[in-house]
Amino acid sequence: MGLIENDLNPDVTIGLELPLEHNANTGFFTLTKTMLEQTKSNIKNLLLTKKGERLGNPTFGSNLHFAIFEQEGDVESKAEEAVRSAMAEWLPFVIIKDINVEFSNQNKIVLALQFSLNVDTTATEMLTFNLEPVI
Repeated sequence: MGLIENDLNPDVTIGLELPLEHNANTGFFTLTKTMLEQTKSNIKNLLLTKKGERLGNPTFGSNLHFAIFEQEGDVESKAEEAVRSAMAEWLPFVIIKDINVEFSNQNKIVLALQFSLNVDTTATEMLTFNLEPVI
């Protein structure tokens, strides 16, 4: 069965949705039904993992956290480069349509990412991160 057939089949699940939470309807964890939904969870996992944080695979992750909380330079372009670099290395099948980095109050940064998959560029998904420094 191909990717499109799996997405159209309501009885097929692709993976687990992040963050892992109990779901009484589908079993212990919330399951993803389409490749786009699963890719959204994979992007969350990739971008919110700092390089060097994952045991056994220290190159997995992104430098997004380091880029957005640097004191010097153009934070927006550093954050965009961190996202593009990690995505190109670990999720090359994802087409980034738009990245928007905005500063919010209280040292928070909002990163919005619009993406699609290379097998269907017409279906897009939006992912928003509200990032703040850990004190």
